Amino acid sequence: MCYGAAMTKDQVKAILDKVLTWPEDEQERVARFVREIERRRGDDDITDDEWKLIAARAQRRELASDEEVEALFNRYRGA
Repeated sequence: MCYGAAMTKDQVKAILDKVLTWPEDEQERVARFVREIERRRGDDDITDDEWKLIAARAQRRELASDEEVEALFNRYRGA
């Protein structure tokens, strides 16, 4: 399965069917993740083109590292 390209509905369903075979605690982790995405989608003001750009950069790993993000947050936490 190729995760770089858009998935078909059948591919998504196949993955979700596989998740249902996992242990309950792992299913719950997936459910929490999906709920969080659903919650964020209500506030989503990012365009489809912007999401494509984000996905492309993430695939090339051109996003900030965890350390860079933490340093930025630490800089503004005390402000």
